[in-house]
Amino acid sequence: MKESSWKNRSQVFISTILLVVLWEVVARIIDNSIYLPTIESVLKNLWVTVTGKDFFINIYYSMYRTTVSYMIALFFALIFGILASLKPLIKNMLAPINALATSIPTMILVVLAIIWFDKNNAPYIVGIFIVFPLLYDSVTSAMSGVDKDIIEMSKIYKVDRGEIIKKIYIPSIKFQILGVFMSSYSLGFKVVIAGEVFGQPKYGIGTVIQYEKMNFNTDAIFGWIVIIAVILFSFEGIQNLFRMKLFKWRATSDD
Repeated sequence: MKESSWKNRSQVFISTILLVVLWEVVARIIDNSIYLPTIESVLKNLWVTVTGKDFFINIYYSMYRTTVSYMIALFFALIFGILASLKPLIKNMLAPINALATSIPTMILVVLAIIWFDKNNAPYIVGIFIVFPLLYDSVTSAMSGVDKDIIEMSKIYKVDRGEIIKKIYIPSIKFQILGVFMSSYSLGFKVVIAGEVFGQPKYGIGTVIQYEKMNFNTDAIFGWIVIIAVILFSFEGIQNLFRMKLFKWRATSDD
């Protein structure tokens, strides 16, 4: 198992090195930083960006908008997901809305959000609308995956429905949400940035990227791509730590 893991990591590392080498070769062949900057120029601009006075402020606002959007989407996903699983009528009524939310292209949604809401609220709306279907499906999937025999036994012993939800459904939902947390949060983070690019609030990663685009500063845009990647990788590492602790607790409780 360890040998296989080491082999996979080695292959990923080699692939990364090859990609970086290819990037540098193509950049030097093109010899135009507007189209593809060299790694050296990206690193220089990255340093300028990181040491800038508004660097952490821009990251904070983008992360704040993403987190708020995610929590609101999770709140409604829990409510409607649980209700839809318990009441088929609610599930059927929400089906067209959920299908619409998953079918609308992100850029169209961003444009509509900017038209309907002001530039500061548009990123929140986009984040909520994109993340909600993923979390809603996770909740309904967790609810349907609960052992039916346990539910029937609870009904036989006349266990209160609130207790059934709290003691049986919620733990299942928790682990299901944890499984999709990184993918859904990462998606929310990216669409919030897209909302900032078009909406142009005072602070935000998307606002800076749009400014650099207007100045044809591709070096800085690539630098922000690196920063965004580092942020998402960091959150993935944090999620893996939480997952290990939660599943360790679960395994211990099962014993």
